[in-house]
Amino acid sequence: MGVCFTGMRKKWKEARRYWLINAAILFSAILVIGGTQEQEVYAENSDPNIFVHGLTGFGYGELGPKLRYWGGTTQNIIGDLTNKGYSSMEAVVSPFGSNWDRAIELYYYIKGGTVDYGAAHAEKHGHERYGRTLPGIYPQWSGENRVHLIGHSQGGQTSRMLDTLLREGSVEEQEYARANGLELPEIFSGSKTWVRSITAIATPHNGTQVASLAKGLLHEVIYGSAFIANSSVVNLTYDFKLDQWGLKQFPGETKKNYLRRVFSSKVWHANEDIVLYDLTTEGAMKLNEQTSLSSDVYYFSFSGNATYKGVFSNNYYPSITVFPLYSIPAAYIGATGGREWRQNDGLVPVISALYPFGQSYKAADGNPTAGMWYVEPTIQGWEHMDFVGQDYTQAPFLKRSVQNFYQNIVVRNRSL
Repeated sequence: MGVCFTGMRKKWKEARRYWLINAAILFSAILVIGGTQEQEVYAENSDPNIFVHGLTGFGYGELGPKLRYWGGTTQNIIGDLTNKGYSSMEAVVSPFGSNWDRAIELYYYIKGGTVDYGAAHAEKHGHERYGRTLPGIYPQWSGENRVHLIGHSQGGQTSRMLDTLLREGSVEEQEYARANGLELPEIFSGSKTWVRSITAIATPHNGTQVASLAKGLLHEVIYGSAFIANSSVVNLTYDFKLDQWGLKQFPGETKKNYLRRVFSSKVWHANEDIVLYDLTTEGAMKLNEQTSLSSDVYYFSFSGNATYKGVFSNNYYPSITVFPLYSIPAAYIGATGGREWRQNDGLVPVISALYPFGQSYKAADGNPTAGMWYVEPTIQGWEHMDFVGQDYTQAPFLKRSVQNFYQNIVVRNRSL
């Protein structure tokens, strides 16, 4: 049998180019991020940092003792920051709820009380008005005791929604309460500047092309989380926190049957009050129109890029460091939409993570200004889950870089 040495040399050159490009991306990330020094602590405010998870997020202990949303299996980001003197707390909201519902849950998770999604909102979307009763992780929250919101992925959108609701309230809920003689929940009354800053990390401010694949990937994303947590899929204990939609686990119901019932629920279809809509470009555009910036609040954004441009095309391809679960969406985004939408972190296009279209912004220049987005340079080589230490293949190598990343955020927050 003959051997085509010309073909072999060509394939070897292509493979070598592929590995060199990805090695360069990883090396650049190490140089740019890994060498960051911890900043000196100086206090101008003592407001706590409230961490808000994104899509499929969970609280510590929900997927077993080995996995944290903020730190994966290699570190405890929130605990480490608190131990260093930066008060930091984890907020837990629905992993699949709409940004409105999640914002309401976030309010009560911080302040405490029975979750009230709003009478007008509940009637409009056909779910229960009230949710769980929560003790509150910072019940003294007020204009005198403000907070810094740090949101990863959808957590950034949710934080923006809450900030706007606190300041502007909801005219729809106010009018509905007056017309029906109802007491208006405090969150809908407005005039509350309770947020000092918002840091949006790898947030799809303008949506993502991959949202159209989300329904098909839903099972894989959940099962992937179980795999990372080293749990059995059948025995997976996962709290969807969609009680308002009737998706509670019944007494005696097996975990497997519960998951099957959740996945087959009509809530995922033709419903704008759910995450699968909010992450589309259309849903994100509506959110951008509903949210605003305050001259009293600082807004920061971070983006990552874990793709490289094809040699003979305008497509972008996932680097070898991308977690396998996100290679397919990374490649899909890299080949979809206009050229400016193709660089991505595996789930979110770079252009979407920079700032919400239509809102004021400026590139980072060492002088953050309240009332506009302060856009940090895109971190080359970091994929979506590297930002929270959940890419178990990369987490051990990026552990120090991730620590420095959050250290720098909370140091800056304290100085505001």
